[in-house]
Amino acid sequence: MRTSFKAYLLGFVAFAVLVPSAAMAQDTNTEEEVIVTAPLEGSRIESLQGAEVLRRDDIIAQLNGGLGDTLDATPGIATTFFGAGASRPIIRGLGEDRVRVLQNGIGTIDASTASPDHAVTSDGLDAERIEILRGSAALAYGGNAIGGVVNVIDQSIPTRAVDGLEFEGLLAASSVDDGTHGAGRLRFGAGDFAFNLSASGSRTDPYDTPVGVAANQFTENRSYGLGGSMLGEWGFAGLAIKRTEDEYGLLPHHEDEPAGRIELEQTRIESRGDFRVNWGAFDRLDYGIQHSDYEHTEFEGDGEPGTIFNSEGYEARLEAHHRGERLQGAIGLQYSDVDFGAVGEEAFITATNTQDTGLFIIERLDFGGWGLEGGARVERRELDNVTVGGREFDTWAASGGVFFRPAQNWFVGATLARTERAPTAVELFSDGLHLATESYEIGNPDLDPETALSLEGSVRFDNGRISTELNLYRIEFEDYIALLDTGVIFWVDEGAGTDGFSPPDAIPVGAEEFGVFGFSQEDATFEGGEFAIRARLFEANGIAVSADAAYDWVRASFDGGGNPPRIPPSSLTFGVTADSTHWTGRVEVVDVGEQDRLAAFETATSGYTFLNASLAFRPQGEDSTWSLRLDARNLGDDLGRVHSSFLKDDLALPGRNFRLTLLTEF
Repeated sequence: MRTSFKAYLLGFVAFAVLVPSAAMAQDTNTEEEVIVTAPLEGSRIESLQGAEVLRRDDIIAQLNGGLGDTLDATPGIATTFFGAGASRPIIRGLGEDRVRVLQNGIGTIDASTASPDHAVTSDGLDAERIEILRGSAALAYGGNAIGGVVNVIDQSIPTRAVDGLEFEGLLAASSVDDGTHGAGRLRFGAGDFAFNLSASGSRTDPYDTPVGVAANQFTENRSYGLGGSMLGEWGFAGLAIKRTEDEYGLLPHHEDEPAGRIELEQTRIESRGDFRVNWGAFDRLDYGIQHSDYEHTEFEGDGEPGTIFNSEGYEARLEAHHRGERLQGAIGLQYSDVDFGAVGEEAFITATNTQDTGLFIIERLDFGGWGLEGGARVERRELDNVTVGGREFDTWAASGGVFFRPAQNWFVGATLARTERAPTAVELFSDGLHLATESYEIGNPDLDPETALSLEGSVRFDNGRISTELNLYRIEFEDYIALLDTGVIFWVDEGAGTDGFSPPDAIPVGAEEFGVFGFSQEDATFEGGEFAIRARLFEANGIAVSADAAYDWVRASFDGGGNPPRIPPSSLTFGVTADSTHWTGRVEVVDVGEQDRLAAFETATSGYTFLNASLAFRPQGEDSTWSLRLDARNLGDDLGRVHSSFLKDDLALPGRNFRLTLLTEF
């Protein structure tokens, strides 16, 4: 019998109340975790947004399928989970074009926002660090960061000097999918220059679930990178090139039909620099620019190529920073130019060029005990579609915040922001059968920008022994853009070679049916929060025992009645970790609630509880040149389905899985 969610919640409350009282006497400060994704770099604990940092060890522990699946364990983050090959992060119930995925601070320029079966080209396997900003980051990254930002940092361009030769390697094997995974990075220095060579890859078979093998869910991906930079007291500047190749299977549309697959490739050329300057008030200038050429082909079950998606373009950022005793800030310029389109029988959007230009300013005034933060951004989006024509949108965003340090180790902040997001090419111009979502999608070229008024408050405490964080938010959308059921059916009669649109009671006998979904606008409200607590409990015989808990939830509804689709349910995690010089062990319980707050065309999704565990061994302690870790996920082999996935009724999460990982560094 599944353990009661309420029982876990009561335990969570008791943990949150009792543990802090035992640890408040401690006042040892921990090393500050600096967030580099935000233009105002600063410690994570003093970010006015909910921020999270995954270091290399955290990433390895959470690696699981695509980027969205890897980040799913982070409070406030969910996944689109389109099988083993594709997933994208959802932040606070917002996904697709409302969450920006960056690589080294610049957009990925792939096709992952266009369809849930399109993989993100950066999966974290070779990442050194992943930073997450929960909540609107639109001031720095544009309206399509209205939900948040995920920045995958891989050090392809070295940002620090290398003394001699450095190597990092990873080899892993997983049981649930007979998977093999590997990554290697070689860094070396020569005077004022540093160079980086990297490669990674993985291969998996269709994975096991508690209800059988997931049909055709194989994956095979690899990436190669080469980069170099010049470094000095003045800063750094460098160049890198990275090649990504990915192949993964798609779930068959019908049990009696062969399944297809996707093959994608991307070549990314990137340059970054950060300079120490003395230009009046400005003391730092940094830039980033990248060009990407992306293509993926959807192969039919018979092996014939079907639809081909292309996305090619570039993005550039320039930021000037200043930092004084009390005032720090940045002004910046961002520009992107991307050609995106699809050709083939199932192409639901024609070629479109999208150009985005943004200018922003962000400032922070710190009086010690309290301070202010705010900024503004103006942005223009120009779209040109070969079929429909062009549209232009001028949008703006502004925010203001206040923060306090009421006592040592405490931080309290609140932010009010207004953000506008211009529609995307898919929302405006799509018109065709989209087999990935089993629907016919119709764009609306008359869409207006959506506007979000958001209020977020945060309370954080960290004294070295205990850290706790509470974020609460409310977002009121005006003209929220949603893909909703029109009530019409698109049918295809392959035998007769005909198709058409009809109401549900007028479909030809034997024809295949697809719901017709159209992009429309309604006012909506999202509200929720994240709560996390971590504490060192005790130490005995050289073993330090700590515990942590995290809970996140989001509620979304249309102001006129009904709910947006695929809103993630609440989730609750308990973990206990024991750490010594040579060993680290962890046991955790992840409880995901049921979701019965549904859109009109959705079905409810049951909750599930996973038991996970891990054990890591370092033969020479902290100075070990190699380590071995064993991770176990879903030890109870319980059935789990992802409500935010289009495939939730057809594809379950992986069952019991063991992964053995060898890490080396010298």
